Amino acid sequence: MRRFLCSDIPAVGTQVALDGPTSHHLLRVTGIAPGEQVELFDGQGVAARASLVEGREGLAVLSILEAVDPPTADRPLWLLPALVRPAAMETVIRMATELGVARITPLQAERVVARGDKSERWRRIVSASAAQCGRADVPQVDAPLTLEAALDLVGSGWRVQICVPGVDGSMAGRGPLALLVGPEGGWTEEELALAVSRGVSPVGLGATTLRADTAAVVALAQALV
Repeated sequence: MRRFLCSDIPAVGTQVALDGPTSHHLLRVTGIAPGEQVELFDGQGVAARASLVEGREGLAVLSILEAVDPPTADRPLWLLPALVRPAAMETVIRMATELGVARITPLQAERVVARGDKSERWRRIVSASAAQCGRADVPQVDAPLTLEAALDLVGSGWRVQICVPGVDGSMAGRGPLALLVGPEGGWTEEELALAVSRGVSPVGLGATTLRADTAAVVALAQALV
């Protein structure tokens, strides 16, 4: 079933008009016909099944049929990946959304080559990915931060681990988990020392050294096991 973002989903039995861009996508790009059913989600965890009533002055008007229980992540996950090449970064953000992360904070690490704040584009990617994968919530995406600023941001309610090739360590346990994933060139000794001094635990991802974008996805997958 096609899914569309609707920031304010009303009660069952009432109608809602989607905004202009979403209406254009539903009516013109996707070609939903009157009477056809879709799913709406508000980006905050609420979803509903609805049917298209009509196109009114260019806006799609839908009738809310019933509430929907969307899938939820097994544990709260916060991904803090060092910036990588733009295409690879977009893949990381898309896959992280599909795997259920609650928040994504890109890191401007010492050995990062890619630069720049593309957070607006990243937010569009997570919205589209949430629609595709069936989530009713959309992950929060931050502007890039330094490692020190990111460690200041993560609250005490999160267990924090830093991915380092070749080290032992386990993601066993439940509860909120924040994962730091380094750049292609790896963390510097100073960055690792800073993280450890702040109570962050190093964790390995297997016997081989993974690409940075692969490591982010593998770390999330292991955290969900």
